[in-house]
Amino acid sequence: MRTSKIRAAIENQSKVYGITFTFPSPALAEMAGYAGFDVLHLDMEHGVFDWNDVEDMCRAGENHGMTCTARIPNTETDTILRAFDRGLMGILCPHVDNADQADRIAKASRFGPVGERSFGTSRGREYGMAGHASPDYMASFNEQVTVAAQIETANAVNTIDEILQVDGIDLIAFGSNDLAQSMGYPGYPNHPEVQAAEDSVREATHAAGKLLTEDVESGINMVQWLPAQWSAWLESARS
Repeated sequence: MRTSKIRAAIENQSKVYGITFTFPSPALAEMAGYAGFDVLHLDMEHGVFDWNDVEDMCRAGENHGMTCTARIPNTETDTILRAFDRGLMGILCPHVDNADQADRIAKASRFGPVGERSFGTSRGREYGMAGHASPDYMASFNEQVTVAAQIETANAVNTIDEILQVDGIDLIAFGSNDLAQSMGYPGYPNHPEVQAAEDSVREATHAAGKLLTEDVESGINMVQWLPAQWSAWLESARS
């Protein structure tokens, strides 16, 4: 059964290193695996993935021991179900605005008795062909999966204490640009009031004994990192 390097990092108080893709490329995912990345993360909210792409990227990542996660496009129950059925072991949930929404996400992300995830025979369960009894698979998945809530609205900042009380939300993340927009500072994620809001969420999270994604994960985003490398090479080559 799949295990999660992110879950291990949470338990061991260590850190994992990941790479984010906004487009499907199993070949590049393989290269990232050869390079030694721990986590393969897919941005389905702003990227161009369909569910077949997700399966193919997970296959490439898992072949190199990477834990595969995604920022899902929305937090609807059927979206969460499909994400895990494809083989993902963690989800980043965008625009988590309040505790009720966080509770629905948490319940949709785990099997009973702690959750309400629907049980099916899919790639996420090795198509039912790996010889694992259903109760064993369900219990193992519940233990290994990670669910992160992305805080990117003013209301989420104001209700963070209630969000943190929801069992099954493992990590807290930020969406700084959308948070800035929600607070009335579009385009200014480094505005002092936005940074102060994020600091208050950090303090509340740690005070509640929980973690942020930045506590356990460090990574690069291909579409942000690669163009800078191209530009630097061209500048050096032309000089």
